[in-house]
Amino acid sequence: MIRVILLTIVLSGAAAFAQVSTPAPDAQPEATQQSSPDSEIADDKELSAFEQWFDYLAKGGRTMMVLGLLSVLGLAVAFERAIHLRRKRIVPEKLTAKVFELWKESKFDAISALCAADNSILARVIETLVEQRTNPDVSQIKMFAEDKAGRELRLENRKAYMLGVVATIAPLLGLFGTVVGLLGAFNTVAAVGEMGDPSIMANDIAYALITTVAGLAIAMPALFCYHFFRGRIGLYGVLLEEEVSDLVNVLFVKKR
Repeated sequence: MIRVILLTIVLSGAAAFAQVSTPAPDAQPEATQQSSPDSEIADDKELSAFEQWFDYLAKGGRTMMVLGLLSVLGLAVAFERAIHLRRKRIVPEKLTAKVFELWKESKFDAISALCAADNSILARVIETLVEQRTNPDVSQIKMFAEDKAGRELRLENRKAYMLGVVATIAPLLGLFGTVVGLLGAFNTVAAVGEMGDPSIMANDIAYALITTVAGLAIAMPALFCYHFFRGRIGLYGVLLEEEVSDLVNVLFVKKR
């Protein structure tokens, strides 16, 4: 996924610089670009708010397309984490009590079936404890359980990593669009040979500003979601550590 994003950014940059190397079609003599203020006001009134925003985004050029892909990627990862990163998938509340009752009756097959149906991280740790129940070394059993829990939490943590990638790349890509827009503005002035009419640089300046705003607008919520989900994983990690410690103490330490 990261390779696809980087390839898209490189292709976008090459296309943007190719666009800058040729004069903009708006870089025409001043007389051909002059329009009456009344007609401009009329055009603004005809556009709805949605159409105006769409027009702003369209002015962002090819860089805006890559930013759009990053926003879709960030939304997809955020929705996936919001749906799947819940306590019942990490540390279910009543699972430990059920395991205690079944363990007292030595129903290990029932415990394995219960854990397979639950499909949570705590359930997979309990499966490890069931497999190691004949191990005489309690410290080794605890080490296996904690190692299993740590690996499972690291896998969950990596699933939110793409949000950090989006939060890092989006503002840099917006800054890249700003630089490309400014280069286009200066190329337009060089082609026309004068700076008497500010409208000859209007499209290039709009391109520069819109990409910056879009990059920041994508990066800020992505960064918030990234730290929010990391904080939630950290909280669930503490709860999981407590449950694993209680399981080992009750099932192995006190029993012996």
